[in-house]
Amino acid sequence: MLLEKGAKVYFNGDEAVVKTQDGTEVMSAVKLGKLFAIKMDYPISETFIAQSNWKAVTFNTWHRCLAYTGADTIREMIKKSLVDGLNTYKDLKIQGQCEDYIYSKHSARPYSKNHFREKDVLKRIHVDIWGPAQTQSAGGA
Repeated sequence: MLLEKGAKVYFNGDEAVVKTQDGTEVMSAVKLGKLFAIKMDYPISETFIAQSNWKAVTFNTWHRCLAYTGADTIREMIKKSLVDGLNTYKDLKIQGQCEDYIYSKHSARPYSKNHFREKDVLKRIHVDIWGPAQTQSAGGA
């Protein structure tokens, strides 16, 4: 959202700074472990606030946003108000089959027995690549 509004992010060591197009600093963050924690000592500019109307979305959307968390777990989170803003509409169940979830649970196909085994270190490198996954639209199946 910030980048869409024309802001720029500058990284310098363990610090990140967000500036407007005219160079005004609107936010900075310091690296803590692998994440950046935003310093909260700036006046809030409405220009750069992402709107969050607590708009309800489908159960399937929450399922995807919460890393394919199971439906029972999400229903419990809603029932016990464990997460602010976890608003949903329609049925509290996953509609259709979640293709991304199914693919993420697949195991790799076995390699054929007729393969060459490299003897030199780093001569051949094998990697597993995944992404970006396509989402399936909500629908019956």
